[in-house]
Order: sequence, then structure tokens, then C-alpha cells
Amino acid sequence: MPASLKGKRNKPAEPLPPPWNNNGLPRKVLTILLWFFASAIVALAVDDPQPPRLLLTAQRLRRLKRDRERKTSRWLNFENRVNTVPDSPERGFELALYYAITGDEAKGREAIQWVLAHNSSRQTALVWDWCASLLPTANKTRSPSCVTDGVFTFPAVRDCVFQQIAFGKDVNSQPKDIMTSVPIDRLFNGADLYAMCELIYAVRTVTHRDLRDADPHFYSTLPELLLLSAKPSELNSPPWMLHVAALALVALDPNLPASQFLQSWALEDNQTLRDGPGVAYELLWADPYLPGVGYQNMDTWVYDENGRLFARSGWETNSCWIEISPRGIQQENCPPNWQSETIAFGHLTLIPMNQRCVEIPHVGNNESILVWRLKPGQKLIHGKGKEQQVSVADSAGIWRPGAAVEGKACLSPH
Repeated sequence: MPASLKGKRNKPAEPLPPPWNNNGLPRKVLTILLWFFASAIVALAVDDPQPPRLLLTAQRLRRLKRDRERKTSRWLNFENRVNTVPDSPERGFELALYYAITGDEAKGREAIQWVLAHNSSRQTALVWDWCASLLPTANKTRSPSCVTDGVFTFPAVRDCVFQQIAFGKDVNSQPKDIMTSVPIDRLFNGADLYAMCELIYAVRTVTHRDLRDADPHFYSTLPELLLLSAKPSELNSPPWMLHVAALALVALDPNLPASQFLQSWALEDNQTLRDGPGVAYELLWADPYLPGVGYQNMDTWVYDENGRLFARSGWETNSCWIEISPRGIQQENCPPNWQSETIAFGHLTLIPMNQRCVEIPHVGNNESILVWRLKPGQKLIHGKGKEQQVSVADSAGIWRPGAAVEGKACLSPH
């Protein structure tokens, strides 16, 4: 029994108030009415949020305005770009963000004029949402031209959903479908990963559905996968779009342990964007107030049982790094014979199946073993006598023995 309940089990219940008390009726009725109207107001605010609906939450806007007041380096970099790069291909987005933070109506109207003169679905939606109070009445009900042209990618679906939200249309079913139909490999591309983050964020804000529910385990490990997917040569200087995608991914769930590792990496000083189109994105997503844990403390490998392994011998720029997936093998800085010998990556032992049988050693609680160089779906036999079992390699030819597996594991003859 919880301590909080000890000694309370036999305590007599408090007497109930009289069911009808004329003296207390007006106060009770008033309380009920107030509760009813408050509930209605909250429901309205949740089901039909007012602009901005896209990306700019009240909390994020407060942080951005604080950046401006404190003249942080990210704000100064962004302000300099707005004032000195009038031909930016992201001009509508940048001006609308500047207006949302400062209230500078001239910049807001300039953003509207820019998207009217350019063909950018995403930027049009953001300007319509962020600069809604400045829009001429005739343009407020403009119908969105949401056409994916049969291209089922995260950027295309994101653009459609942004337009549906900005112009008050119902969000269709495409966001849910794309989470299970697009190859996972696309998420290690900065542009696709960033578009996915914007899509998840927008749908969650408006419909209160989390698209990551399509595969909770995978998306909970995605920050870790992303960090370990960075080659040693890219770790300290990733492409700017991958950098801002990491910041946006952290913002989706900052309390996730894997997100806190990614946060510490993405906020390193050497990654701060000083100029270029990324400065607006970095200002939008980089939140130094979120928790972070040094990524050097995380495991140096991660295995996704869909058939993908990332591993590295350390976090130095000359560390051995590998990726094994259905599309093949990649490596950087590894010894020439690493594929034919047992090799360790931190607490992981990687054993190549380069003969008919291999020995599976006993490992401690914090240790793991993977057997690789199998064919996709290939069967292995392990155990003795009646306890003999059959296991199957994943789509990348990797097999993860269970904790109880020891001794020989052999290729099945069938």
C-alpha cells in the first residue's frame, strides 16, 4: 500500500452536502455557468486556433522577441540578412518572420507583395498565416492551389498541408499516408527531414494528431539515428539544411533522451550559421533554453531492426564510421580488413558471418552482438538438441542474437 494511503483506509467518509440547498443555489449555478462558458472557450481555442497556426507558437514567439531584445548573435545575423539581401529566394519567409517578431508593418506588406509575385506554396502559406492581419479582405479567402503532381514527397505534402491550414481548409489524409510510404533513407537528407518536421509540427498544432504514431519506436530513435549517421568528416560542419533539420527535430519532442543528445550537438558554437539562407531557420528553431546532454556520452552505435546499423569507434574526426543498410555498406576511416574480422564499436561487437558457423560469445548486461554479412532473410540455426531454434537475418543481412543465445550459430541448409 502506498505510504500516502496508510491510515486512511478505515477513515469515515466526509458527510455529503444536502442535495438541495436554497441558500447555496445561486453560487452553484454561477459556478456551473462559468465552468460551461470557460470550457466552450477552451474548446473553441483548441479546435479552431487563430493565426499564427504554422510553426509560430506563443512560446516560440516570446523566445524570438527575447532574442531581439537581447540582440543575440542569431537575431543580428537574421536582421542583417533581411536588410541586405533583397533578392533572397526565401524573401517571403524571411520578411514574414521579421514582421511576426517586430510588428514592422512595412516588412509584412512587403512579404505579401513578394509572394504575390512569386510561385512558392510554402512561403505563400506562411505569409498568409503570419501576416493575416495585414491581408486585404479580398485575399483572405483566396483558394489554395494544392497540387502535388503525383510527387509523394515530404516537401510536396508539407506544402499542400501548409496551404490547407493557412486558407482554413480541412487537412486531408496525405500526411498520415506519407509517414509509412516514403523510404526511411529520405530522412537522412536535410531537405526531406526538415520538411517532415514542419509537416508533423503543423498537423499536430491544428488537428492534435501526432504523425509519428505511425511508427513510435523508429521516430523516438530518429534523433539518435540522425546524429550517428553523420560521417566524421561532416560531424563538425554539416550541410546547413541538415543542421536546421536537427534543430527542428529537437523541437518536436525536446524531452526525449535522444533529442537532448542531438540538442547539444546542434547548438555547438562551430555550427552557428553566420550568413546565408539558414540564418532565418536557425533563429526560428534554435532554442538554448531546451535541455541538452553532451552527445559524446551516448552509445556509439544504433541498430534499427528495419535493417540499418550506424556505428563509430569514437567522436573524433578520424574515427572509424560505418553504415550497413539494404542499400549497401558505407565506411569512413576504417581499417582495410574491418569487414572480415570481428570489430568493436563501443559496447557493440560486430561479427562477420564469413564461414558456415560462428561462435556467439557470452556478453555482459551492457554489451551487444550483431552478426552480419548474411543474405537478407537468411536463416540461422542455434542452440542444442530440443532447444535448437531458427532465426532470420533482416533486410540488410544483419542478425541480432537474443541475450540467451550462446555457442555456435550456423547457416541453415534450407
